[in-house]
Amino acid sequence: MNIKDKHILVVTSVYPMTADGNHGAFVREAILRLQPTGAKFTVFAPAYEACKSHVLDGVKIYRFRYCPKRFENLARDGAPTKLQRQPLYLLAAALYIFLGTLQLFWVCRKEKPDLLQIHWPFPHGLMALPANILLGIPMVFSFHGAELMLANKFGFVAYILRWLLPIAKGVTANSSFTCGLIRKLYDEPVSVIPYGLTIEAKQPKQDPPQEVPKLLFVGRLDERKGLRYLLQALPLVLTQKSVHLRIVGKGILEQEIKSQCHTLGLDNIVDFLGFVSKEELADEYAGCDIFVLPAIVDSKGDTEGLGIVMIEALAHQKPVIASAVGGITDVIQSGITGLLVPEKNPEALAQAILTLLSDPLKATEMGQKGLADVQIRFSWSRIIPMWEQVFATALDSCLNEKTPERVV
Repeated sequence: MNIKDKHILVVTSVYPMTADGNHGAFVREAILRLQPTGAKFTVFAPAYEACKSHVLDGVKIYRFRYCPKRFENLARDGAPTKLQRQPLYLLAAALYIFLGTLQLFWVCRKEKPDLLQIHWPFPHGLMALPANILLGIPMVFSFHGAELMLANKFGFVAYILRWLLPIAKGVTANSSFTCGLIRKLYDEPVSVIPYGLTIEAKQPKQDPPQEVPKLLFVGRLDERKGLRYLLQALPLVLTQKSVHLRIVGKGILEQEIKSQCHTLGLDNIVDFLGFVSKEELADEYAGCDIFVLPAIVDSKGDTEGLGIVMIEALAHQKPVIASAVGGITDVIQSGITGLLVPEKNPEALAQAILTLLSDPLKATEMGQKGLADVQIRFSWSRIIPMWEQVFATALDSCLNEKTPERVV
């Protein structure tokens, strides 16, 4: 198992612009953690509103242009949501695939990588196919769930993935839930590799006894995060306990969610913090009493593939309340490290919040067990050898095959 001196080109729809960026932070973190292996990494990702290619952490980031600046934000705030709400983005999506394919082929000709890691194989597997066939560069597919939920809804996506999957030299899933979706299309081996922390965990803060308990939500403000159900739960909680909710993140539904807060009379209860730095995010985790992720299966059939924010909350020794959907059940052990409730159920959310608020010792115990669990199951020291194995196996399999000579 050795990937030293191998060049891996990572193809992704999201990647941070800066070291403090949140979009695709887990992709960046994996690359950072893999650098001590001696492998070289390059990233191919879409431009955001005409941003240029750049270098981050010593890694070259190729930003491919696909639209006029005003519309070059398809991957931000969730492409499926934008396509559903603004059909004109279908043109942007078509250009994303077509122009991305051409530019990816050019980058592969220039960089001559040994391996392509394809995040979200639909549509990026299609975009990488010419480089795979004509240049002989093997691919590893890394699934996150969203593309597979699309395959459940649209037959053509399932057809494309069934066709592409046998071509890949390795397939990974971020959770057992995502792996189960892959199994509907593909019966060869799949490696389940989660992601770990993207921030440095801090010690929990001890609030004075009279301090109002703080709930924390971190995530994109879109339909599948289910935030509106948490807002509906708050008036039920407030009949028995005073609380504050702090919301970290922005998104396409921000104005609708703020309007809902106003309608429910929660303006003084809910704080919208927008995007925050990694240092500030760690402070929010450390300072909250309960972390809540009320995710749902949305109208597009999409849901949480894993939920890294929960792993980060557990690393800060915080109990988690979340919906029992998607890959969330891989992270939270209900009754041990947190509480799982049915999706789209404000009453169940309110009851879970009140249960933990009324038993601080239980909440503290859950947080401590959550930290112990994260240190075992979601540590980078466990995750990185898994990635090394997948990449090395993919590269070794190519050595054992007669592949066409690369075009140079």
